[in-house]
Amino acid sequence: MRTATTTGAIVGTTLRTTTRTTQPTKGLLLAALLLIAGARTAGAAEHRFGLGELYWRSLGDVQEAGVDRDGVAPYLSYQYVPEGIFRLELDLEYYKDGFGGSTSAAYSPVAYVLVEFGLYVGVGVGMTFSDGLSDNTSDPFYAARVGWDFQVIPRLHIDVNANYRADTFKALENYDQDSITFGAAARLEF
Repeated sequence: MRTATTTGAIVGTTLRTTTRTTQPTKGLLLAALLLIAGARTAGAAEHRFGLGELYWRSLGDVQEAGVDRDGVAPYLSYQYVPEGIFRLELDLEYYKDGFGGSTSAAYSPVAYVLVEFGLYVGVGVGMTFSDGLSDNTSDPFYAARVGWDFQVIPRLHIDVNANYRADTFKALENYDQDSITFGAAARLEF
């Protein structure tokens, strides 16, 4: 009788162990399938890297604050273009003479979500980083964009766009000004 009880306890433990092992295995199998499906979808997506330049102009008079009212800035650009009408874009703009309230060199990373249907439209958010700003950063600014992206030759895209940016000069006291930008970029598709 004692042996049967001991065997029953071992069998019960073995069953519990088998059940516990099966659950993580199912979870790992499901995770692997999701990763494979995601990789197939990501493989169909395009990645575009490029360079561009934009002209910016404050919609208000900020020259009284000792800041340029307009200027030109180069930028690096990356686009993720999955299948469908949506795309994501990350830009890094460089302002040699300052921007957003700074009179020293400034960098502005900007992220956009775009919807394309021939022309494209989208919204974005960015910040300005510079030694000339308090805490070296500005408050976020918000952008609305309209543009046209077209392929010149295989794998080379040209993007022409216009942007309205809200709160770009909020770092200046008493100068809560917006700005507009006009940009063009060339991107290679990978």
